[in-house]
Amino acid sequence: MNTTGESPSPVFGSQRLGERPAAPVLVFDIETVPDVPLLYAGFEPQLPAGKTFSIENDWNNLAIVNLIREQRQINFPAPMYHVVMCICAIFVHPETHTIIDGFKKTLPPCDSYAELLAAEAQLIREFWSFCTKHADAARIWYDHVQSDYRMNDYQRKKLKPLPVTFCGYNISGFDLPVIEQRSMKHFIPCPIPEYGREFGYDSYRSRFAFDKSFDLAQFVNGNASQKIGLDILARSMGLAGKLEGMDGSQVAEAYYQSGASQKIEDYCAVDVLITYGVFLGVQRFRGILDPEQFAECAKQFEKFLRHEARPFPYRILAEQSQEYFEKSQLKLS
Repeated sequence: MNTTGESPSPVFGSQRLGERPAAPVLVFDIETVPDVPLLYAGFEPQLPAGKTFSIENDWNNLAIVNLIREQRQINFPAPMYHVVMCICAIFVHPETHTIIDGFKKTLPPCDSYAELLAAEAQLIREFWSFCTKHADAARIWYDHVQSDYRMNDYQRKKLKPLPVTFCGYNISGFDLPVIEQRSMKHFIPCPIPEYGREFGYDSYRSRFAFDKSFDLAQFVNGNASQKIGLDILARSMGLAGKLEGMDGSQVAEAYYQSGASQKIEDYCAVDVLITYGVFLGVQRFRGILDPEQFAECAKQFEKFLRHEARPFPYRILAEQSQEYFEKSQLKLS
């Protein structure tokens, strides 16, 4: 996941007249820690005798979170109560389905609540900016088509290329709402005009607008009464599971008490890459990728992971995903 330097936007292939080019796909994941002062303000737990809450001293006190869980019976608070402390993402070419760009950023250990919020705000700004990095990849196509004087404004709007398609596992239920609500907290505007202005079935928030937000969890689980998680779905395909020694429930303690920013970033980045492997499997199921295309994508994916410049966890992921890579090539034999 190369995040250094500026890479030029790829030029997407031209479609037939009247077809809007597919948007670049942003596969992403976030890690969060509790916003302890906001949780205290929202739920006002009863503290032990003689104890008072102080933002200066208790901004990272997870004992407050445990009290809220016990007293209010709330295991997982609403999105606003989660501080975004890590975001990892990869841009996927909409036609070749190969990785073309990457983003990784994690908050360093902070010494105060004000420092934590300032760092979070900067992280969110950088993520929103990255989301639009390849927005003009189909600009030449659009500039040619939209000049047709016979088209009305509605037709031009429907043909306008999308800047990005968000993709991930349960992003509609958690990741995107967290980023949206924390953006509102910091008064950070979304740089995608359509994101906040459009409503209904064709908006970014609609579960039916797969060209704007493709939630793999919603697609995979559908109306099933029992939901399947990313880890077991990935393992069923032959991919490695989540990074050992870390899971979502351990992130808060690892960050607040140990300052383990790098370990959390590795965990998040591996999750994104596993999600990408699942995404390719879903596209194969949908018929978007034929056997040859899927085999080539998997081959490039393995090559990406094994590159000598990649972090060690990426190469471990490649080693533990051999079943996936081998099965992807069988269709060609």
